[in-house]
Amino acid sequence: MNESQYRFCMNQALQYARSISNEPYAAARKMRAGKICRSCKSVLPLPHTEGAKLCNFCAERHLVYLYFRERHGWHCAFRTEDRKKLPKEFCFRTADTVREMVRRGNGLIDPWEIQGFQLALELRRGGVWLRLSDNQYQVLGGVL
Repeated sequence: MNESQYRFCMNQALQYARSISNEPYAAARKMRAGKICRSCKSVLPLPHTEGAKLCNFCAERHLVYLYFRERHGWHCAFRTEDRKKLPKEFCFRTADTVREMVRRGNGLIDPWEIQGFQLALELRRGGVWLRLSDNQYQVLGGVL
């Protein structure tokens, strides 16, 4: 088994482990109960009402999916929450630049996302959800 096959198998195993973990189920129950934010999973203030809610930070942000792949450089493209493609695309020389873009876009907020993002960088393709401000969203070509 070569390195890329090993990485693929590990990715599949990690996805399976996430699917059988109790953590996503507990978080989903708390989201439906209105106790935590559906985007960043931070605790919402009292009183809690039923339904998936956003915290004040996430309510002011745009949820954008960044997907990337390494092919003669790191190609990055963006989609909105309703899967519409944004016009801007970027190409970077190193993975460190992609990490910095994800950090500035408030993309990695829990251990599951951090592990998945690191594994995606090792596999040289993947994606992550970003929480962008109005200015960042407009730079990507989004319309407010």
